[in-house]
Amino acid sequence: MSGSMKFIDERHVAIKIELMLWSNKMDLLALSNTRGEVALHRLSWQRVWSLPPPHEGASVRAMAWRPDGKVIAIAYSTREVLLIDVENKETLHTYHLDSGIISLTWVQEQNFSQEKCRYTSSAENASKFLPKLPPLSRSFGVNKINNEENLEDTKRIRDQAYLNILLVGQEGGKLSMSVFGLFPCGVIDLKPHMKEVGCDTCGAVINAAVSDDFKIMCVFVEGEMKNDSASENCGRSIYAVILETPLLASHSKELYTLALKQGHISSLQGYLSSTMQAITEAWESILLEMDSKLATYAATVADGSVAADFLDLLMLGVPSPELELFLQRDLTEKGLKKLSHSIELSYLNIQKFVLKHIHCVGTSVSFHLTELRGMARHVERYSLLGLNEDTVEASLSAAGAFLVKATEVQQVIDNSMKKYKAFFRWLFLAMLRLTDELAPADITKHTQQDLTYIAEFLCNFDGATDANATVAADPITETDGANQIKTEPTISKGSKAPGACTPGRKSRFNLERLGQYLIDQELAFLPETDNNPWSGLLNDYPSLSNDRLIIPQFRKMSLVQQHNHLISAIDAVFREPAESIGQTFTLQRVVRLPDSAITSPLYFGSEDSNKIFKITFFYCEMEKKIVIAYPKNETSLHIIDLPTHISRSESKMSMQQTCLSFMSPVTDVESGVEKLSSLLFKVNDMQFYVADILSLLIEKRGDDRSAVFLQFPLRVASSISVTVHASTNTFRDLSPGDGTNLLDSSALRTIDNFVGSSLAVSGSRKVAAVLSENRCKVRLFEMEIEEEEEEDETMDATVSSIRDSDQSHLLDQSKSSEPDMD
Repeated sequence: MSGSMKFIDERHVAIKIELMLWSNKMDLLALSNTRGEVALHRLSWQRVWSLPPPHEGASVRAMAWRPDGKVIAIAYSTREVLLIDVENKETLHTYHLDSGIISLTWVQEQNFSQEKCRYTSSAENASKFLPKLPPLSRSFGVNKINNEENLEDTKRIRDQAYLNILLVGQEGGKLSMSVFGLFPCGVIDLKPHMKEVGCDTCGAVINAAVSDDFKIMCVFVEGEMKNDSASENCGRSIYAVILETPLLASHSKELYTLALKQGHISSLQGYLSSTMQAITEAWESILLEMDSKLATYAATVADGSVAADFLDLLMLGVPSPELELFLQRDLTEKGLKKLSHSIELSYLNIQKFVLKHIHCVGTSVSFHLTELRGMARHVERYSLLGLNEDTVEASLSAAGAFLVKATEVQQVIDNSMKKYKAFFRWLFLAMLRLTDELAPADITKHTQQDLTYIAEFLCNFDGATDANATVAADPITETDGANQIKTEPTISKGSKAPGACTPGRKSRFNLERLGQYLIDQELAFLPETDNNPWSGLLNDYPSLSNDRLIIPQFRKMSLVQQHNHLISAIDAVFREPAESIGQTFTLQRVVRLPDSAITSPLYFGSEDSNKIFKITFFYCEMEKKIVIAYPKNETSLHIIDLPTHISRSESKMSMQQTCLSFMSPVTDVESGVEKLSSLLFKVNDMQFYVADILSLLIEKRGDDRSAVFLQFPLRVASSISVTVHASTNTFRDLSPGDGTNLLDSSALRTIDNFVGSSLAVSGSRKVAAVLSENRCKVRLFEMEIEEEEEEDETMDATVSSIRDSDQSHLLDQSKSSEPDMD
């Protein structure tokens, strides 16, 4: 591989950068700064987008790209992880953890058998026949789902061909795992494993690696051990905890299918929650319209008199003086028509949401849960993952019960619309008669049924005056001809309904028949079931209700309660897999890394509170080992070949250990010959460029301080490597070998007029970024270019050859968010 590199650009930023991370699929560089903001830039430095922190004062602790490069995970100091769509910076998923986050690693299975060259799911194919979810209306502020073209896959997992897992290293020795970053598949507590080797305390999980076949996991964790003889603290060191994870390998296809199913259901749950929000807002708009019209009139009469005055007008045809003044001066015919139209529109919106959206998404949820039930019946495949048929059956019943309740709400809406239409038609006629105007012929007649609707509508006219109860009108019985019109009081104890009053404010209007379904409270008025043949059958044969094929009906539950019940039932389905998978992992061994006492100045993070021991690694599948590089001290580093497939019964293991330092070459003044001095380079940062190339950012010290970039091939270190037979706590202390003698002098690429602090490289994209010492300046490079393309002056860039300033002022909120173009 050519060690040539070409200088592309240098950019200045307004705010100090903390972390840099290249995408392995696209020429995109993610950067976070001290304000907690994250920006995405192209190699040309064009800004793709900038993302503010989720909360004020939150800082970025770690970032990781999904293997396909379409999603980036960002961990914050607030203990939450956000999955961000790279295309439009939309937040796809957010979840919180119980302890601070230290690292993120997104791994993907690499070894595939013939049958797993691409995972396929029958559920994924069958879902193509499900009805498309209708777009959510934005008129009620529902903006959670932005991409209306792909409502069924808001988590962006449908195109995931292979199993990938997001590993989250936490404080307190915990490692959380989630497939696709969505489906929790275990939390590993490393404290018991550390105690087995005599570690008194278990600190932060610095990072984790997984073998290509997912059979082995290596977790790097801080630990502290006391000397038994002197009871003195031996200092914090880094330990490699090697775990055997056979379940991930043997059931990877099942785990992939289960996680894909959970992702689809999660997308549908988000859509359903947004629909419920839209229904509630549409209902509140009805209450607001009525309240705004009746507020003036209600303030002029005694509490509870609004419904009574309207009922007097209905039965006697004569309004009270206050009501007559209100109808003619405040409400007016034009205002009545406008009010009627607004309420009708809101009712139609609620009806549309229930009929089209809820039934559509409920059908899709039921389908996926039915697929899960079929999967759970494959006990030999899914029982080890914790999938239980009983919990899936319970969730499927909850989904059916939710759809039944939605149908019930639809019937209530139909009845409510009949009542409100009859009321407004009658009121319009009454207002015309007060002004001695002729009424249209089509609205002059009222049937007995219309009068019943109007009376029931007026029963719920008055709002409550007590914050803990909603009481409408007293029971009223009126006679019109041979028929009686009987209404019942509306009483709801213990909580507030939509439209109920709040302390200090009198509620003007209440429609409890529909509103009671939209609060987290049992129904005050149960639906009539006397004439329902199905209800009669269940009453006559109670044993039918206990049959698992009969969908239960929770008559007292509101729609909101039924929705919450469905969410809880679905959560229970995936709770067991999240707890059981991690418990199948077994400890192979714990190895204390040589010379890893945390006294080295080499950390990542610009703030003292965020400084974590720096370690970089890659897994070598052919040789069944993990290659680790980390600092020994300020001027030297360790490279360890740690075998990962050693039986736990073997007390010792053999590993290749290399210790390197680099001497600064100087030119003898008399002879003009270049020779090595005793002045060692300072090691500032390191990262594996590809599997066998370690990129190093070192620093020439002295009066001519400058950064030096080095691509170190691991194969050249074999001559100074030592085979060490180490047990858990006994290892060999090596003196650093001179890495400079192993390389050609041209391998050390001096970056003149620049002192670096950290780097980010990507072997797949052949790019590198170097951050300056003050963390406000970035230099970009292309790697592995042809020798004839490399210009001598690119590595000797001066201030005059560098662009004056980045006008974008990266991540500066006071500037425009438009892409930066030169």
